[in-house]
Amino acid sequence: MAATTNGSLVWEKPLLSIDEQIEHLKRKGVRFDLCSEDDARTYLSDKTYYFKVVSYRSLFQKRIGGGHDGEYVDLDFAYLKELASIDQQLRYTLIPMTLDVEHFAKTKVMHEATIRGEDGYSIVADYKAGLAPQDLKRRKSELSMLKRDVYCGDLYQKYQREMPAWALLELVSFGTFIDFYLFCGRRWEDGKMTEEHYLLRQTKAVRNACAHSSNVVNGFVGSDSRIVTSESVSQALSRAGISRRARKVRMGNARLQQIATLLYLHSSIVTGTTTRAAALSRLDSLESSMMRVRLELDFNDAVRSSFDFLMKLFDNWF
Repeated sequence: MAATTNGSLVWEKPLLSIDEQIEHLKRKGVRFDLCSEDDARTYLSDKTYYFKVVSYRSLFQKRIGGGHDGEYVDLDFAYLKELASIDQQLRYTLIPMTLDVEHFAKTKVMHEATIRGEDGYSIVADYKAGLAPQDLKRRKSELSMLKRDVYCGDLYQKYQREMPAWALLELVSFGTFIDFYLFCGRRWEDGKMTEEHYLLRQTKAVRNACAHSSNVVNGFVGSDSRIVTSESVSQALSRAGISRRARKVRMGNARLQQIATLLYLHSSIVTGTTTRAAALSRLDSLESSMMRVRLELDFNDAVRSSFDFLMKLFDNWF
């Protein structure tokens, strides 16, 4: 909120200079022992911005009561830097996996359509015919925006009147494809595809977060018992040695659940040897970094438990 003083707006949380940012962190109990204030100034000036890096404070406990009430416990600025670095590496590891899943899901649709004798055109016409008027209007608008697109414009112009499945899959957004995937699963009475549709939605959420460089690791704290996990994913977690209690806690965290779902779907739907090898290489590199930070922050339960959970999935599913 903003208050007015002498005709000028005074914001509740104004933009701070780099020096003011550091002083503010110090008042909150953040130390600069492992990372000097000079190095922090350079980092905040050249490598990232304040709001981005301080979000990882959420993973650290605060003191309650006494003269240091509200200050963070055992939080050095260096830890924020480490977590920001891990977060970037995690995003850069997950986003190609989401692209792998999308590709192989589309491959599955075309394979199933072929062996089931679909002509490619009727299935798209039937899909459109089954949409609610508002949804159909939205799908048409999505496609028409591609008419001058450098990459897809020619394809759209060629097939805009009668569109086959292979063209639709090249043109629509991931969200629309997921909706089409569900339609295909129901059309073919394929229960596995119907369930995979829900897993694809979780994959889409991860891809959106990574593509927009949204922080991920800062949300690895807290659990919501209302979050429901797919039975197939839950069973795979059990086979991976994740206890019932750990499954309840870890999969009650929306971000960990979405990442675990992506990892499971990638391990089950991606069949390309080269693609899987590339994913494994990136995961191995990420795990090495996570292990280093996990050991450094062994005192932090949120970091330790969430990293251990993910690394166990890396080792069991890839």
